[in-house]
Amino acid sequence: MENVSEKDFVVFSQRMAGYLMMNSCRLKKMKVDKDNSTKFVYFFTDNQNVRKLAAQYKFINK
Repeated sequence: MENVSEKDFVVFSQRMAGYLMMNSCRLKKMKVDKDNSTKFVYFFTDNQNVRKLAAQYKFINK
């Protein structure tokens, strides 16, 4: 079996991560932010759907 490395789409906003998950994007992993231990960093598979939804979220929340 071949080891395929996928790129991650990294999100620093809990609200955006929630928006992505509510719109069927699967969270790959979550880690504590290195700079602020009270916050998290969210990792999604980097694909066209995740990018489209992230752009929509940014447009809605200007």
